[in-house]
Amino acid sequence: MAQAKQSIFARMRLAPSALRTVANRRFDDALALERTGNNQRANGAMYLAGFVVECLLKAELLVSYPWLRSAASPANRSEEDRVLWSLCYRSHDLEEIIQRLPNVVEKLESKDQLYGPKPRIMLQQICAEWTIFARYSSRAATMGEASDFLEKVKEVKRCLS
Repeated sequence: MAQAKQSIFARMRLAPSALRTVANRRFDDALALERTGNNQRANGAMYLAGFVVECLLKAELLVSYPWLRSAASPANRSEEDRVLWSLCYRSHDLEEIIQRLPNVVEKLESKDQLYGPKPRIMLQQICAEWTIFARYSSRAATMGEASDFLEKVKEVKRCLS
C-alpha cells in the first residue's frame, strides 16, 4: 500500500541537509518572482531571499551544535543551550544567530582571499537588514532593490552551501 503523502505543513525535526534543500528551493522561488519584473513581487522576492539566509544559518547551527538535531525540549539544559534551541526553532533574528556562529564568519573570511571581503560584508548587511517583519510591511520595494538584495544573498549562499 502506498504511503500517504505528508503535508508541507507537517512539523518535523530540522536537519542541515533539509535546510540547505529548502534554501535552494526558496532561492529559486525568489528568482522566479524577480524574473517577473513586476514591482508588486519585489517584497516577496526579498522576503524569500532573506529566508534563504535564515535556513543556511540554521543549518550551520545544527552542524555546530549537533544536540539541536534531536533536542525536543531545552528545558533541562543550560541557559545558553536554551538560547541556542530558541534561535534554531523559534527565532528569525539573523544577527543573533550569526553571533553564535564564529565558524561562519571564519569560513567567509577564508573566502575573502578568492572573492574579496564581499561575502562577509554582504552577510553582515543581510543580517542587519532582513527581518520577518518584511512579511507585514506595507512599504513596496522596487524590483531594483530586490535584485540588489538577491545578488547579496546569491553571493552568501554560494559560500555557505
